[in-house]
Amino acid sequence: MTKMSIKNKFLEYIRLFRLQTAAATASAPLIGGLVAGLRDLNLLFVLFLIGILYHIYGFVLNEYMDVEVDKKSSDLKDKTLVSGKIKSKNALFIVCLSCFFACLLTIIFFQYMLPILFLLSALFLGGVYDIFGKKIPGLDFILGGGFFFICLMGASTVSSNFSPLIYIVCLVYFIHIAFNNSVEGGLKDVDHDNLAGAKTLATCMEVNIKSSRLKVTKSFVVFSVILKLVFFGLIILLCVQPEINISENYIVQIVLIVFFAAMAFYTMYKFLNRPVFVRSRLKTLFSLHEMSSYFILVIALSPLIELWPTIVLFFLPFIWYILFNFILYGKLLQPQV
Repeated sequence: MTKMSIKNKFLEYIRLFRLQTAAATASAPLIGGLVAGLRDLNLLFVLFLIGILYHIYGFVLNEYMDVEVDKKSSDLKDKTLVSGKIKSKNALFIVCLSCFFACLLTIIFFQYMLPILFLLSALFLGGVYDIFGKKIPGLDFILGGGFFFICLMGASTVSSNFSPLIYIVCLVYFIHIAFNNSVEGGLKDVDHDNLAGAKTLATCMEVNIKSSRLKVTKSFVVFSVILKLVFFGLIILLCVQPEINISENYIVQIVLIVFFAAMAFYTMYKFLNRPVFVRSRLKTLFSLHEMSSYFILVIALSPLIELWPTIVLFFLPFIWYILFNFILYGKLLQPQV
């Protein structure tokens, strides 16, 4: 095998891992730990690694399970497993390996019962979604439950006495992920999901494409708006918790939250009202929407987690995403997914 082919093979594995969004996934246990009071940099780094492994486990298993559905789309013919650049059995081995090392790190560094139980719960729910997500509509909420538990896992490394604040943060992740998968994922994949007979909330609500035009039904719009309103309701509830209590003393945070909330609603309006199905344009809107929603959570938590953790959480997933997206796909906001 030539040196160039080794490099290309390595890049294909990184694409399979969906590594460009791994830092965003890894922020869930990291934020859980920070909210609970964890400040040990070594242990926070371990939580970040566990989050990366959870991300790889979930996305590679998802790619493995969806390969036949993805083959229905001409836009996805170059995906790693669809194109055959990496064998499916290798992907399954990676799934098992990432699961094993995530559990091993948890057992070694957090020698209590709750962290490993919550991690196993997150792995189980993520696996259920990956295996049955295209067969049973609504399992996006099961995946959201996986992120609820991976966030709670981070908090459990500090204490087993969880405040209402911690549960609210975990619920924010639950709704955020459920929205990303059911709404954004449903729209992104609606062309080949319908062709393959996949059962998602989008297809069940009769979202489809006719003559290259995207038809988003009223029921799907209402569902999307309600889910997003629940997200913002939880953010408001988070801001009034006594540990945070954002008020006139935090005018910068309030302005930033309002700005990113406006960005989230604007991008949601744009992708729910796209007259023509253009996957690349939708992916750009989804990226902006997800980043705006994530920034809102980090800013809301800033009075509690303090300055430097806020700066790291704010910039790390964004810079990570831009960097890996450019390296892997030559674009800043449009990964080939």
